[in-house]
Amino acid sequence: MQGDIERKLAEATALQRRGNKNAAAAIYRQILKTHRTIAPAHYNLALLLKDQGKWLAAEKSFKAAIAADPAYALGWRGYARFLAERQRPKDAVRAGLKLAALDEFSPASLQQLADLLELVPVGDLGPAGDEAMLRCLNSDEVESDRFIVTLLARIHRQKGIVRMLDGTGGLAGLEGALNEPVIAAAFSRLILPSPDLTTLIEKARAQLLQEEWEMAQELMALLALQLALTEYVLESPPGTPPAPDALEPALRAALYAPLSPEVATELLEKEAEQLATRPWCRLLLTRMGPQAARERELAATLPVLSASGDKVSGAVQAQYEESPYPRWRELRSGGETTLPALLKRLFPDMTPPFPAENPKVLVAGCGTGRHALRTAKRIIGAEVTAIDLSRASLAYGARQAEAHDISNVTFAQADIVDLPDSLGRFDLIEASGVLHHMADPEAAWKGLLSFLAPNGVMKVALYSEQARQDVIAVREMVGERIETLTLDEIRTLRQELLALPEDHPAASVTRELDFYSLSGCRDFLFHRHEQRFDIPRIKAAIEDLGLAFLGFEFADPQVMTAYRARHPKDPSGRLLDNWAEIEAENPTLFRGMYQFWCRIKK
Repeated sequence: MQGDIERKLAEATALQRRGNKNAAAAIYRQILKTHRTIAPAHYNLALLLKDQGKWLAAEKSFKAAIAADPAYALGWRGYARFLAERQRPKDAVRAGLKLAALDEFSPASLQQLADLLELVPVGDLGPAGDEAMLRCLNSDEVESDRFIVTLLARIHRQKGIVRMLDGTGGLAGLEGALNEPVIAAAFSRLILPSPDLTTLIEKARAQLLQEEWEMAQELMALLALQLALTEYVLESPPGTPPAPDALEPALRAALYAPLSPEVATELLEKEAEQLATRPWCRLLLTRMGPQAARERELAATLPVLSASGDKVSGAVQAQYEESPYPRWRELRSGGETTLPALLKRLFPDMTPPFPAENPKVLVAGCGTGRHALRTAKRIIGAEVTAIDLSRASLAYGARQAEAHDISNVTFAQADIVDLPDSLGRFDLIEASGVLHHMADPEAAWKGLLSFLAPNGVMKVALYSEQARQDVIAVREMVGERIETLTLDEIRTLRQELLALPEDHPAASVTRELDFYSLSGCRDFLFHRHEQRFDIPRIKAAIEDLGLAFLGFEFADPQVMTAYRARHPKDPSGRLLDNWAEIEAENPTLFRGMYQFWCRIKK
């Protein structure tokens, strides 16, 4: 009997995947008529009912699935997402917490919870919302910035913050806010892209530095942690920092600028007794002391594969030595897979040959290493070589590799336009957000292809001309000065951009996360060398380089669903002319860059 049920389930699942929904639903109902406790049958039927817009029936089936098997993780996951899509955020978060608890709040389960929080961007999620956010924020193995909009909504609902923003309360309300665990964790870990919060922080700093207001050391440390996360993107305050010879003056000095690694490390030892009961103070000194010192050590020992001789490369290197980007702390968990399996998921009709199961990966232009380390965790059996021009950026990535206990990544300094033949061949080459900063992107792209293994694939990410019209407006405002801007000038320009009227063509840049950190703002708006692409240029490059276009990769699966509905004869989305038409109608579709895969045409 059990074997018969399994065969029917397999048959129904196959029909469901092929789009034969009515036949699949009929088999699920037949199974459930006599076997009500088969959780997968309830769950798959729920998905079919949801697709048909039969919300009440779908919810009933989701509930039946988890009632049949309370430990059925897939059922809880589907139900949580269903509740989020039905705009029942509190219920969705409670279901998400249940799902995470089933896996003992592992990093992968918490990442799923963070992804769920992204779907419910409302401020009032109740106690369950606070628990979910705090669990995610307290893990270095969860990308909590995914739910930054939800988190900001939560912060803006805090009573003290509300009163400060509407003018009925003073800055003392900030102390009450920072005493709430979720808000404290957010200030210590994430850049908070909010003009209102930025203004509050700026006012609080000014009053503290003018000694018009006393604040507990732990709360002062939280302000300093947030300022440090943004790399002191606010314009410098007047006055001179106090000598950081004890904890209290060091905290005040850290409101101006980072402490030197030597001073911060010395204070960790000198003030050890006080710091035992001051975790935020200890965290601030640890980041500015031992962590910064370790990056200096690593920068001095990194191997050099090639040096920059190109003028544009030299300018780009100088920028990132001064402003490594991004300065991240959290690394996404979950989704581990082999490279062939990943490609089959992204491009179901991709034909063999596939790359090796245990691939060698080159991340060209790895910056501070977040993507390289994510690739090393995500792709089973991968050996990753991560190269960049900037030693400061590479050192940041190498320190994070140590912090995350990732040993299958090798960091090295190199210029993409001058790589040695001894580098070897790679099953996957990733060039994400780097080619458009080169003097001749197509030539650099061609050079990288010479290091691709016979069955290898390449992932490329390039700026879109249409999606960056507001950035172009900023760069036109600055003109030729963009090549010589100092960090203080960038701080001043940020203030000018914040003051623009809402209908100004450049005003929308202030709504981007990168605008709220110094290195992010520089990379986003004031890069020393930037080119932008359109789809015809990508198409021409692919043809000239003898490549086969495998398809775009989107974070939102609905993009491909909509494409297939519009172009049913091209379900893989490989006809670039179609995408050009779609982008013309949706200019911000590729705001996060054109991200696509390709391989050498056979």
